[in-house]
Amino acid sequence: MILFSLLSWWYTAGWAELAKRAEGRVQSTLEVFSVSLLFGSLFQPFRQISVGGSSSRGFDAQLRAFGDRLFSRVFGAVIRSFFILMGLLSAVLMMLVGLLQVICWPLIPVVPLIGVGLSFTGWVF
Repeated sequence: MILFSLLSWWYTAGWAELAKRAEGRVQSTLEVFSVSLLFGSLFQPFRQISVGGSSSRGFDAQLRAFGDRLFSRVFGAVIRSFFILMGLLSAVLMMLVGLLQVICWPLIPVVPLIGVGLSFTGWVF
């Protein structure tokens, strides 16, 4: 009776819980890398130290401020793109690991039976 209950849980609620946890790991990985926030602020300035926006300054100072802001935005986009890429690659890796777990989950109770069958045939490692 307990074996039937265990197998019943294994192939229903246990399997569903494993899939839900795999999905949660992917979501958690995307949150760790803040992929959605990085997409939203992709072209925002990156740690801009000081670039004033005063229009009373000369053309040379305004041009330099524009160049600083442009460099800061490009540099920020490159850094954020790198972290977005790393986050997406990590999420894909987590998804593949989760998929492998979900595929192998129903086979685990059968593995001891396969081992016993192989030992009777004389097959060893």
